[in-house]
Amino acid sequence: MFNPSGDAYRRCLEMRSHGLYGTSGLKAQFALVYAFCQVELALRHPGVRHVTLYRGVNRMADHEILAQGGVGRHVILLNNLSSFTCSRERAGEFGDYILAVEVPLTKIFFHCDLLPGVLQGEDKFLVIGGVVDVTLSTLRGDGGGI
Repeated sequence: MFNPSGDAYRRCLEMRSHGLYGTSGLKAQFALVYAFCQVELALRHPGVRHVTLYRGVNRMADHEILAQGGVGRHVILLNNLSSFTCSRERAGEFGDYILAVEVPLTKIFFHCDLLPGVLQGEDKFLVIGGVVDVTLSTLRGDGGGI
């Protein structure tokens, strides 16, 4: 029988609260990583507001296309957090088409040079999502007719 004043229920509440308290620091940790990243980007790239990053994709249909411009130009909606690379050639390893995006530094959550040994292999940048203007091309550099 359920007894809200019993020892078993109290232990259950304690265990549940430990989980809550253990994860509540996650927001603060994310905020700290983001703040550290922004300071480092500002120190390493004074006066720079945007950086060109690349993402390899196989199908544009996997993305929410909000508008289409000229040949290879699209406005798309990115997920909450998307991975990019600073190397166009590396992006080509992950798809037949390459998205090139001028990303504001303020949208970069993490980059490969921030912490030694973390996410190094792919020159990775983690970018906060939202609406972006992309240029679609193939490895050959043409406009990619999608």
